[in-house]
Amino acid sequence: MKVLVIEDHEFQREAMLMQLALIEQPIIGEVATAASGKEALAMMANFNPDVLLCDLKMPEMDGITFLSYLSEQSFNGSIIITSASSDIVLNTVQKMCLSYHLKVIGAINKPIKITTLKELLTLASIEQQKNAVFSGPHTIKNKDFTEKELNHALQQGWIQPYFQPLVTLENGDWFSCEALIRFIHPVLGVLPPASFLPLLSKMQKDAELALLSIEYILQNQQALQDRPVAINITPTTLMHDSFVNNILAIVDEYPHLSQKIYFEITESDALENTGRGLESASRLAMHGFNLSIDDFGTGYSSLSLLDTLPFDSLKIDMSFIRPMESNKTAAAIVEACLLLSQRLQLNSVAEGVESLALWRHLQQLSCKLAQGYFIAPPMPIDRLKQWHNDWQLKVIKLQLTN
Repeated sequence: MKVLVIEDHEFQREAMLMQLALIEQPIIGEVATAASGKEALAMMANFNPDVLLCDLKMPEMDGITFLSYLSEQSFNGSIIITSASSDIVLNTVQKMCLSYHLKVIGAINKPIKITTLKELLTLASIEQQKNAVFSGPHTIKNKDFTEKELNHALQQGWIQPYFQPLVTLENGDWFSCEALIRFIHPVLGVLPPASFLPLLSKMQKDAELALLSIEYILQNQQALQDRPVAINITPTTLMHDSFVNNILAIVDEYPHLSQKIYFEITESDALENTGRGLESASRLAMHGFNLSIDDFGTGYSSLSLLDTLPFDSLKIDMSFIRPMESNKTAAAIVEACLLLSQRLQLNSVAEGVESLALWRHLQQLSCKLAQGYFIAPPMPIDRLKQWHNDWQLKVIKLQLTN
């Protein structure tokens, strides 16, 4: 892992270098420093860091301006903001970075604690591993596919679901999985969803992908050990002319389908006051299918939708879960979401659990379910059995039960 420290204060810069030298895991390789955003930009012409430790208040070019410039360069590494600025400033800068599609994994108030720095670097290491899944000697991450190529991929079965397990925080039991679409290209390898899903959506293939996932799940019940699987559907899919009818046609052949799958509604804001969406959701619920609201807390209509649609669970967005150890606002939002789910008797799912510290914190808050790289990455279905064996040993070794 290569790290670039951007800090104008010499003492603070040396202190961070000393802390980085004391961290054994994750393994840190090359470390470089810059005293301003301008110097950092010049350095990055020849030095490609995996992680940036970036101060905000600096001469020549401050950290906020630097991050703005960085967004234009499509920087794909992880960013840790290090600053003595107020929590309000730090939160606002993180939201700015999110809108610029920069990967900010946390903000640290000065003086920096080595334990917090280590936790965030661990998250950065996980992000690096995620990127590695989609890279290799033959991978072209940014290839632009044509509609003809994607239709051919669907016909060949190259587009199929991977599975990311969800476990209970109380005792670590494997509870369910989420199906996440992947493109297993015969030459380029496993491709990131961003390289093909937007075009498939534009081709109005969302409903077809959901049905494809359901068929795949039904064919692989033994590997899933009869655990339910979450299928992501957009409001467009839900309101598709024949989607619910197609689901109910499958029920005629598989009467227990509602025990094998449930639906996560993404982009739920688009459902507000939409009669067709309410009709479809009601029909699914009437036939025993559970519905979950995905990315809860990120949309203005999420609260009203809880009173409108027959949701069984809510998934708290990772943008709140991941920074909650170092961000008081994020921690407060997570606590409020969990209290709401408890009062409404809904299952709560924490998305983006990627460290032991987050696991412990969510246990204390009585969150029901967890999902994230601390538990498991998305994987091919034939790897679930080995993951489950390894996970059970991890639960015992780390004493993860409550």
